[in-house]
Amino acid sequence: MDRSLVTGNPLTVKLFFQEKDNLLTRPGSIDKLRRMQSIKTKSTDGLAVAALITVQVIFGFNYWAAKVVLAHYPPVFWGGVRAIVSAILMFLVAFALVPKEQRKIDRKFLFQAFLYGAIGIGLNNAFFMLGLRYTTTTNAAILNALTPLFTLLFAVIAGAEKVTPQKGLGFTLAVFGAIVIRRFEDFSMTSDTFRGDIYTILNCATLALFFILSRDFLKKHAPFWAMAWMFLFGAVVLFVGSISDFGNLQALPMNGSFVFAMVYNVVLATAVTYFLNSWALTRVKPSFVAVFIYLQPAIALINVWMSGEEAPNARVLLAMALIFAGVGIGALKKA
Repeated sequence: MDRSLVTGNPLTVKLFFQEKDNLLTRPGSIDKLRRMQSIKTKSTDGLAVAALITVQVIFGFNYWAAKVVLAHYPPVFWGGVRAIVSAILMFLVAFALVPKEQRKIDRKFLFQAFLYGAIGIGLNNAFFMLGLRYTTTTNAAILNALTPLFTLLFAVIAGAEKVTPQKGLGFTLAVFGAIVIRRFEDFSMTSDTFRGDIYTILNCATLALFFILSRDFLKKHAPFWAMAWMFLFGAVVLFVGSISDFGNLQALPMNGSFVFAMVYNVVLATAVTYFLNSWALTRVKPSFVAVFIYLQPAIALINVWMSGEEAPNARVLLAMALIFAGVGIGALKKA
């Protein structure tokens, strides 16, 4: 520390720097400081892991909810509904919890919020919903395995990350696990599913791009405040893209199952998951966040087993082992 930065009584200043020097030269003090920093880092990584696992558990049950809602709502319009409700929730939480001095708005903030909201909320939601509408569940599940690969590719291109043998092995194992668990032999990019398959691939690419581009922005600003504005701008993009659907809306079956699917899809699978992913992005690397996506098919199958619809078999157990090993090797050892 520069002595010119410490002002006050000369004797006090002298004693301050003597104590500082004594602390740094005391036997074992440096190691102690390093251990404290290591504990803090592991604690942060542990919270990020918990947040990312929570996201995948929520998404693992979301395919059912999304299919129920999309049977009655146009996909892009429903994406706009998800985004605007999430924006309102985020603004309410931000005004309640984020200090006023952290709720700053300027041209640069608004430009970045619009850009990242358009990509990560607007386009990503539109492509996700359109993909679900126009392709099969098998195709969508297999193609979604591209998200972590796109994320790692974009991170390498941007110079934000390097491909290490450990990371490469982890991603490879997880990819094979995702393919095996979803029966790759059932994958069929026919003319009937081609449009939906392309939308699903674009969904993966835009989410990966959002992970890379928005990280510094989210680290600089309060996550609730930043996400609120991104959801708002994303909703604008989605509603503009679905103007033609406004005249085709029909009365909805407001039964318990449909209402639960709507609430689950909006609150948990949109607001909560986007916030947790964005919060985790401020603490770990984008590829670390993305690799957890490979847990989704395993969690979805566990749900199927619990409901008694399907019994576990050797193929599925092998696939789940590959996925968990891949996530562990590629991400958990080091962020």
